[in-house]
Amino acid sequence: MEISPVSSVNDVLLGLTPVQREAAQQEGAVVVLAGAGTGKTSTLVGGVVDRIERRGMSPHRILAVTFTNKAAQEMRDRISFALGRERSPSWIGTFHAHGCRQLRTDPEIAFLRPGFDICDADDSRRLVRRLMLRAIDDGALDPMPGDELGKRVKSITNHIAMFKDDLVLPDQALALVKTFQDRHGTGEPDDAMAWEMAAALYPAYQAILRETNTADFGDLLLWPTITMLRDEKYRLDWAHRFDAVLADEFQDVNRLQFLWLKLLSRDHQELFAVGDDAQSIYGWRGANVGFIRNFLKEFPDGRMIALEENFRSTGHILDAANTIIAGDKNRLKKTLFTSEGPGERLEIIACSGGVEEAQTLAAEMGRRAHEGVRYEDMAVLYRYNFISRILEEQLLKAKIPYELVNDTAFWQRGVIKDALAFLRLTNAPEEAQSNEAFRRVINLPARGVGAKTLARFEAYAEDENISLFVAAEKMMDKASGKNAEKVRAFLQIIREEELSGDPSLSGRMRSLLERSGYMDMHRQAAEDGQSALENLDELFDLAGEFIAIEDLFEHAALGSTPAGSTSQGRVKLMTIHASKGLEFPHVFLMGWEDQMFPSPSNVDQDEERRLAYVALTRGRRRVAVTWCAFRNGRQSQPSPFLMELPKPVWAKGWLRNAGKKSVGILPDRAALDAALGI
Repeated sequence: MEISPVSSVNDVLLGLTPVQREAAQQEGAVVVLAGAGTGKTSTLVGGVVDRIERRGMSPHRILAVTFTNKAAQEMRDRISFALGRERSPSWIGTFHAHGCRQLRTDPEIAFLRPGFDICDADDSRRLVRRLMLRAIDDGALDPMPGDELGKRVKSITNHIAMFKDDLVLPDQALALVKTFQDRHGTGEPDDAMAWEMAAALYPAYQAILRETNTADFGDLLLWPTITMLRDEKYRLDWAHRFDAVLADEFQDVNRLQFLWLKLLSRDHQELFAVGDDAQSIYGWRGANVGFIRNFLKEFPDGRMIALEENFRSTGHILDAANTIIAGDKNRLKKTLFTSEGPGERLEIIACSGGVEEAQTLAAEMGRRAHEGVRYEDMAVLYRYNFISRILEEQLLKAKIPYELVNDTAFWQRGVIKDALAFLRLTNAPEEAQSNEAFRRVINLPARGVGAKTLARFEAYAEDENISLFVAAEKMMDKASGKNAEKVRAFLQIIREEELSGDPSLSGRMRSLLERSGYMDMHRQAAEDGQSALENLDELFDLAGEFIAIEDLFEHAALGSTPAGSTSQGRVKLMTIHASKGLEFPHVFLMGWEDQMFPSPSNVDQDEERRLAYVALTRGRRRVAVTWCAFRNGRQSQPSPFLMELPKPVWAKGWLRNAGKKSVGILPDRAALDAALGI
């Protein structure tokens, strides 16, 4: 039986604690300081419901924004359950998605035309790489090895994105290089040069985006915000569309995102911000914890309401987290508590080296599974990705299923980007907008189009002011040889599919990949090919949900993860950064030793402390922490964070061994000798 919206509304508001309800019903500017596990999403949903149900705001005049598609979908589902789908706000989404809607309405503010493409982070890196190779060919840059070039490309792409996040336009970047070097530091020896190269390449990078009618992620919010700052009429046009603005994960906003929110809420001051400065862990990518900490300076008539009752973790886990975060002297004051009791103490496991650490963890996971703990209820978190490698080997030996959670999302997989490039090329082969797609697939499978042939296509296209596809058609028309025949056949397939009457995007894509030989290429590639084909099958299913090709491209560019992609029955391995927003009954924290965690390379040591706080508060019932006396050939000591933990909250060794002779927080002499091979 379907629950009526009214009873659900009551459930939402009455289901909140008094403090949560006070926050949800606050009028004007408010920042809800929501500690880990204190019901942040419930409070935010309650805030939306209250504004519609009690205060009578139109759902379509409420804007709610968060950082990930998953969080936006959860918010959308919970509000729809409470109010009914027809009364849910239509402006619920990520910063990128909202910026994209704004830019689609007025593309000319970014010097774009209607129907512009969106390039993701991987596409941006490919563009920067081409610009660097061109600079090397012109003698403006010294040649460099492939691995060094790859690192430099990634660094420069990130720096250009950071320029945009700080509202720096291409013609301003060179003058501000020193400012950015001082602000963000120069961790690597050549990072100062990377900032200078980013500033130098930024104008050419942006010019290519403009010429190919393409926006990158930074553009989606940059140009609407810049235009609102410069043109009050334009700002009022957008600001007057909304009666309230609600922002999730406010501790993670950068300058661009903060100004966008402030400009939209300036007139009515109805900004409802939810976040936790103690969980601000993304300073390296531009997040500025100062915006949540200085909220009341920006909005003097606003209020700050702290949520401190934790509904996730045990008392001992919270006491450990509270103690560590207390070392961040600039934090906003709050103390997490729970009514669930102290629970089990944290287990501190001292190991001689990385192999013993991995073997110990694998053995303990096996024991807990034997006792009835599900593998999906266990997670291993670490500061650096490389720590997991030895553990993976031991889990394989112990036949413990695991999932390595990394940042390679479905839409970022090479095979998916290939398939979309084929489709994009058929959509507009005669436009420069399709050039990147042409570059990606012209030699998939191999047709003898190497770097030299592609360079000839590009030179001809530039001279004639035509697309790469048309340039290839003209140059290959009379060319002889087997490779020329292959290229002509490919170009003909694209032309035929361009004119295809198949209204199904899934059908068009499947036909393209079959006729071009791309599917056969993967069928002949054994196990790797099978994985690619499975990914393509999933893409075909997803494409069937879209009618307009532009909607599919936009969905892919904004990086949505396909439904049902999470796996069950596996231990999760991930960095602490990747664990943000997740929770597990059993959490194992690896590598808590000095010179590893906190990371000495992070100029913001308080952020390392916040990372430790995030790591501990992922655990619901049990948390174990391991550290090694030797790692990577050098001696170590326990992390300073471990030394800060209050004595009552932790135990030496596994709790199952309580009562046995303790091995202490330091490994015994025999274990140390074994680690040294003595």
